[in-house]
Amino acid sequence: MKLVKTFACAALIATFSAFAQTYPGKPVRIVIPYPPGGTTDIVARLAQNRLSALLGQPVVVDNQGGATGAIGAGFVARSAPDGHTIMYTPGTDMVLRPFIMKANPVDPIKDFTPIIATISSVDIIAATAASPINSAKELVEYAKRNPGKLTYSTPGVSSHFHLAGELLKIHGVDIVHVPFKGGGPAVAAAAAGQTSLSLGNLTTMHAVVRDRRLKVIALIDAKRNPNLPGVPAMNEILPGYEMPGSWFAFYGPARLPGAIVARLNGDITQAFKSLELRAKVEELNMTIITGKPEEVTAFMRKGIETYGKIVKAAGIRPE
Repeated sequence: MKLVKTFACAALIATFSAFAQTYPGKPVRIVIPYPPGGTTDIVARLAQNRLSALLGQPVVVDNQGGATGAIGAGFVARSAPDGHTIMYTPGTDMVLRPFIMKANPVDPIKDFTPIIATISSVDIIAATAASPINSAKELVEYAKRNPGKLTYSTPGVSSHFHLAGELLKIHGVDIVHVPFKGGGPAVAAAAAGQTSLSLGNLTTMHAVVRDRRLKVIALIDAKRNPNLPGVPAMNEILPGYEMPGSWFAFYGPARLPGAIVARLNGDITQAFKSLELRAKVEELNMTIITGKPEEVTAFMRKGIETYGKIVKAAGIRPE
């Protein structure tokens, strides 16, 4: 019996190896689990033509939005593990979904094969232009003197940025959450003075920061950003304040053969080395971080650990 199993495994490996040598044999579909127009969609389309040239097959971007990305993620998880259907998505959403959705259809670790992380965004806390708060230190001091008086907008309940606000509260900075349906509306509300602060990424806030309708007072990220040298990371003011960064990655279904993962990892790395793509990503105030699949897994496990602690401390329950 063991001998039969050994032969069967060897045959399967040989089949996958032969398949990988001829991969891709047809167009490659990149599923974006969100509607068109967002950061994820924009970056995927920037890489689309370059990746198509490298793979030697058409690359099609397929938007399958809904259920906080769960619909598109479920579709990819159920797809054949042959490299012709992959997904590009914020890694933070993959990690967060089990904590916020009772009916989450996928397991972020078991149901997917990490391929490569590509970019990270700059996560910030911004105050309204008219606010007397001009620094992270002033924010902490004011909020502790006036608990519950400041409000902050985010892209939604249980989003990465909502949890960033809850972590502030855990550290004694009591500010009130005002959720919106998406980053754009959240930023617009703060710029109009409807909330005291907005927590989001610099890509979404760039225009209103440039026009001085919002002012960046702190980074949610763990360390300072060279593009904002005068802005401190929040953990400099609140020791122990630690949020996972926002990053975006490609995934395939579980059991995607290693040879195909290696091919996709190499070609996606090359695509993101394109000077044109790099310039566009920098215009979006993001950073290219291409690396090995193992790094994606490490990002995810760290995120699961950190989000789990925040969700438990804040008493957030999946809906």
